[in-house]
Amino acid sequence: MPRGEVPWWTGWTTPDVLSRRLTGWLLAAPALVFTVLLLAVPLGRTLLEGGVNLGVWRDPYFLGRLGWTLLQATFTAVTALLLGAPLAYLLSRYQVPGKALFLRLLLLPFVTPTLVAVLGLTALLGPQGWLTRLTGLDLSDTPTLLILGNLFFNLPVMIRLAYGGFSRVSPALIGAARSLGASPWQAARTVALPLSLPGLAAGFVLVFLYSALSFGLPLALGGEKYATLEVEIYTLTALQLRLSEASALIAGQLVLTLVATWAYTLLTRGGVGVPARDLPRATGAARTGLLALGVLTVLICFSPLFAVVLRGFLGSAGPTLVYWQGVLHDGQTPLLLGNTVRFGLLALAGATLLGGLYALGAWLARSRALDLVSLLPLMVSPVSLAVGYLLAYPVLAASFPMLIAAYTLLALPLVVRSLLPALRALPPRLHEAARTLGASGWQAHRTVTFPLVFPALRGGSALALATVLGEFGATLVLTRPEWATLSTGLYERLGRPGERNLGEACALASVLLLLAITAFTLLDGGEGEVT
Repeated sequence: MPRGEVPWWTGWTTPDVLSRRLTGWLLAAPALVFTVLLLAVPLGRTLLEGGVNLGVWRDPYFLGRLGWTLLQATFTAVTALLLGAPLAYLLSRYQVPGKALFLRLLLLPFVTPTLVAVLGLTALLGPQGWLTRLTGLDLSDTPTLLILGNLFFNLPVMIRLAYGGFSRVSPALIGAARSLGASPWQAARTVALPLSLPGLAAGFVLVFLYSALSFGLPLALGGEKYATLEVEIYTLTALQLRLSEASALIAGQLVLTLVATWAYTLLTRGGVGVPARDLPRATGAARTGLLALGVLTVLICFSPLFAVVLRGFLGSAGPTLVYWQGVLHDGQTPLLLGNTVRFGLLALAGATLLGGLYALGAWLARSRALDLVSLLPLMVSPVSLAVGYLLAYPVLAASFPMLIAAYTLLALPLVVRSLLPALRALPPRLHEAARTLGASGWQAHRTVTFPLVFPALRGGSALALATVLGEFGATLVLTRPEWATLSTGLYERLGRPGERNLGEACALASVLLLLAITAFTLLDGGEGEVT
């Protein structure tokens, strides 16, 4: 526990502590059972069915896939750290107009559907991309597009976590270093950097995991040459039915995921931001750094979105509406849109109920195990889970409840990870003050706890809904033709040759992007976090 932090159980007797911890575990029980049934059982069934052929790890081909997966994830994490950490530090130390809005907009790439990002990067840097035509540099057969796609999604994660880490460093410490003769760079290196290392390390681990477990990006942009373990798992299970090899890959991926997730939970425990008032305006090198890093971040994180929207209105002969007409007059589009919204809202309802109870339980129980479990659905391969559903629940595998349950599992951790920090940040004596005024435990939570954390609940729900609207991996395995969503319709058009299909795919991607932005804007209460 950080020095000076008041224990949350101050004033409680030992029986009170035990009672609240027991209550916490009971509140978390429904989500725990759900996670066991929808995560542990399917993965265990997949491993049992395949028998885990460990000889796979002696095969040079699969070792090469493992090496490439780790290499591209490490390179992405290092690049995100080198770009995101300096920008986050400058944002935390200087008054920047529009800073709050910029940090909020950085959540947009995180909730952008994967295939929208794929189309945007292709429109910019693909064989017929605009920058390719201008420079003659075709990046379609290189890993560059995959790395840029990883950065598109994960650079905002690094910036936000690093910003949180630097915000925990008191401005007085920086000022003391400066008063002793340290330059701004020396104060940042010798004071701010060591104190913010947990936040930076957490950002590095999370970006590494997200990049290593990504499915849609390497499937669409990597090709056979740059396929990752996630793509290999999908190929071995869904296409080739080679479960023994796939089980070994899944087992190795699980070990990596559990170790990294455990490290992440250790790095992010404790500490709150220190409010910094009267920050100075950036001048000189600081202003130049803010401008340069800010522009580079905007290009990486937002230019693919602009590209995909513009591509839906531009053909080889110039501006056109033919792509949008094709999408709007296609009788399947209302079905795709309706299914996407319906599935997303049903998943949101389940995730909000289960996630709210789980976050409250984890807060009361103060259990590191509950903290770890809440992250696992984010860190486990959706493709592996979807295949596990087919094996563990063959009767339910092609059923509507199973599809919604899979969506709910993906949305659940986003609600928990937004709500739990807000609960932990509550002043510990507020609840006790309500109890001393005669309120019951339930009344105290209803009148004090819930109103204070409601903005965080809204923010987490916004992240969850916007994310599941564009979910692709599990949908690709579990969906039926009558359950097609905007993501599967978009993927189908991408598989067809021709400029018209590409243009219609961009128009459909714009619809999906607009839907995700609308959902996020309507629900977001200003407190949602990425993790």
